[in-house]
Amino acid sequence: MQPFDHWNTWKDVASQSFGFSFASVNPDGTPRVTPIGSLILSKDEPKGLYFQIFTSKMTRNLERNNRVCILATNSSKWFLLRSFLSRKFKTPPGVRLSGMVGEKRIATEDEIQSLKESLGLLGRFLKTGPEGLNIKYVRENHFDSAKPVYVGKLTKGLFE
Repeated sequence: MQPFDHWNTWKDVASQSFGFSFASVNPDGTPRVTPIGSLILSKDEPKGLYFQIFTSKMTRNLERNNRVCILATNSSKWFLLRSFLSRKFKTPPGVRLSGMVGEKRIATEDEIQSLKESLGLLGRFLKTGPEGLNIKYVRENHFDSAKPVYVGKLTKGLFE
């Protein structure tokens, strides 16, 4: 199995995630995990886009080493309840996406609109610019690895 044979599955898992955990590397080689709420995954390709809003240390880390690992977990209460009651996950409860992050650049209006749409109801009320969030900058993510999160017997047989 190639890592992206199941891109639609990984994208679906990530779409149910309330937030993402981005791991970057500190100057001393230790990992740093940062919560990010603004990852948008491509429909067809193993890539994504995140808005650089509150990430000063992660930003400095990515200037030195642009490798990143992103953990997305399905945060749906119904998904978790159904899975525990049936004693089996039908899809992995999470996915780890590893790859490289591109250079910081100014977001297009379409990209800002995509972020607002991905946030649903919250996105409708999101103010941007001087009076709201500064969602001016984005970075593209290009993934070279996707691995499901396994949870013992509940995930036995999934993508193995």
